[in-house]
Parts: sequence; structure tokens; C-alpha cells
Amino acid sequence: MSRKPSREQKASRVKRAECESVEFAEVEFAAPVVPRLVIRFSDGLSVLVEDERSVPLAATLIAEFRRLRKGGAR
Repeated sequence: MSRKPSREQKASRVKRAECESVEFAEVEFAAPVVPRLVIRFSDGLSVLVEDERSVPLAATLIAEFRRLRKGGAR
């Protein structure tokens, strides 16, 4: 007599998960967070710089703002 249980005996002892339902679902994934530089001035002006390509435009905006509001650098 064999001491090892047969395959059928092993399979009958194992409780298998049963599929209860199948359905489609809509799942929303959050967009990746991209850090951006925010430059705030005491006059209430805030400049959001998205990446290094935006720096020249931000610098032009800041210089023009200073020129118009404070009589600063041109």
C-alpha cells in the first residue's frame, strides 16, 4: 500500500477559488505628478514655470512686470 496520496486525493483536498462574476469597470488613474517652479512676488504676481524651456518667457514677463509696476530693471 502506497503512503503517498494519489493525484485525485490531493486535488479533492485543495479548495479552489471559484469565479463569481465577470464585468467591465472604468478605472481612473491619477495623472503623474510633475513638479513645477512657482515664483511668488509680494505684489500678488505668481509665475508658474513648467520646465526649463519656459524660463526665458518667465524672465521676460518678470522684467516687464518690474518695469511697469516698480520702475525696476529693464
